[in-house]
Amino acid sequence: MTAQFCYGFFLVLGVIVSLEDWSQKKISNRWILLGLLAGAAVCSYLLWNSILGHHHLRWGRFGEYYYPWRYYPKILIHLFLSFTASLVLWRFSVWPAGDAKLYTLFAFLLVLIDPNLPGFPLLLFMLMLVNIFIPAALLFAAETAVVALRRLPAALKIEWRPWLRGRVDALGIRLREGWPYRYNYLMIAANTFTLFYAMQTVQINIRKLPLGPFGQIVVFLAMFVAWGRLSGLLMSKTIGLLALLCLSAVSMAGAFWAHWDIWARLILTLRMTANFGMFLSVARGIFYWFIEKESLRALVPENLEAGVVLSDETWQKLSAEKELAGRLGARYSDGLSREDAVILKEWLTRPAGGATPGWAVYQTIPFAVWIFLGSLFTLVERKNLVPILIPHFSRAYEVLRAGVSRWLS
Repeated sequence: MTAQFCYGFFLVLGVIVSLEDWSQKKISNRWILLGLLAGAAVCSYLLWNSILGHHHLRWGRFGEYYYPWRYYPKILIHLFLSFTASLVLWRFSVWPAGDAKLYTLFAFLLVLIDPNLPGFPLLLFMLMLVNIFIPAALLFAAETAVVALRRLPAALKIEWRPWLRGRVDALGIRLREGWPYRYNYLMIAANTFTLFYAMQTVQINIRKLPLGPFGQIVVFLAMFVAWGRLSGLLMSKTIGLLALLCLSAVSMAGAFWAHWDIWARLILTLRMTANFGMFLSVARGIFYWFIEKESLRALVPENLEAGVVLSDETWQKLSAEKELAGRLGARYSDGLSREDAVILKEWLTRPAGGATPGWAVYQTIPFAVWIFLGSLFTLVERKNLVPILIPHFSRAYEVLRAGVSRWLS
């Protein structure tokens, strides 16, 4: 009965929130609060049944069917992990606050609907994230490929020699600008190697945690998302030295007592570090050269409102303005607060005696529908989406390779 109620409530709430986010680009807190109250009521009902049932008491239908005591600590563990994941995604500006709260709410409702979902309580939150992000990433990749194909005729008309010369000159400028920071980059590389060595050591010695190719891609994606802040930590000489000393001590102890193959682990770590460096270069190139440019839109002061996400360059320029110093709040993926929007609108429309500079904003994509669909897939199919997609990708790759071979021949 409670599972059916939660399932119906989850479906109705998911549709309402998805439509609201799609039309208004925001998720109202009233829906999150309503969901939490409904979930808390159901959880209280189940707990009351367990109390009566374990004491062999009946009060009407109360105490007739009940869950074991271990179910409730599992809910708390699952909620803690889900909340931590959503908080990290919010702090790293992947999700706005509304999406992070919606994910946590759906994670709560799913275990009330079906307490036997795979991965509950330790890995269910990760299974939900995979099923949420993978479909969205595939659709976005397909959209990017379509846009690139549409622009291919125009790209073929480019005079490639001047274009390549310009790219080489730009690369030379970048290298000259980055040369004074060469030791910082070296420290990042060393600390990244140390981090991957620690990961390799953990997964080799704990058989339940093998990364595999897909696991490495997930790790690379997570590090790419958090790279802006993670690189600041990896640049620290103190952290790098302490981590290197700890890993050296653990490796020597493992080689002496457990006969670890240190050289094999070093080679695996070098390979993983090189793969990540290649992945980071390609991903950042695609993101900054194509995706970011496609999502940028010009902004006039009249359209400045709460929730607008300013571009990085615009935010840096605004933060450097003396008149705005200390007046703007912290920058998150939620966009501007109502107060910040009013402050910026007044500043942009002030009589400056000259033309108002052009500001740029990101064209945001409503993500509540993906959170809802990914959670629904996890609930209905009870499995990871990736193994389902791999055979289809393999067949598509074979068809594509055969087509290219025929075209070249």
